[in-house]
Amino acid sequence: MLIQCGPRVAMRRAVAAVLALLLLTLAAGCGQDSGQGDAGTPADDAGQAGEPTVTVTGAWARPAPKGEMSAAFFVIENQGSEAVRLTGVRTDVAATAEIHETVQEGSTARMQRVDAIDVPAGGRVELAPGGYHVMLMDLQRDLNAGDGIQLVLEFADGQEVTVTAEVRDAPAGGHDGAH
Repeated sequence: MLIQCGPRVAMRRAVAAVLALLLLTLAAGCGQDSGQGDAGTPADDAGQAGEPTVTVTGAWARPAPKGEMSAAFFVIENQGSEAVRLTGVRTDVAATAEIHETVQEGSTARMQRVDAIDVPAGGRVELAPGGYHVMLMDLQRDLNAGDGIQLVLEFADGQEVTVTAEVRDAPAGGHDGAH
């Protein structure tokens, strides 16, 4: 039996197939030394082929002028059966993007760079003011409220997730998370 679908559905299926093939090729080319097994590849326990194991929601960043710093926040959810590790972030709006965390030392909060954030299998990690966050340093342009900026999250297993973060002020009552 042949089931016909509209051009949009056919295009989505074609794109999903190409992305699945690309992810499998990247995973094979990156080797198996990451300690993460096949977490994040389309064929793992997360679901059917082509489904990502990692989703990112609620992405936002603080407004700031060119040349200054900002911070980005979001939630990472791992639907896979293996832990995944966020190891880096790329963006064209900053010369440098680093993963940081806020550490309380007595009555003083200080920020420090971290090499990675582990997201447990079936779990989630929230990057939020006062905790983990992405520092965007030496901004290449002004970040104004209402703008959208792209962030590419890099995982140790070869997955990359591109998200658009809305530039906006901190939520009411939130810690500002600025350095």
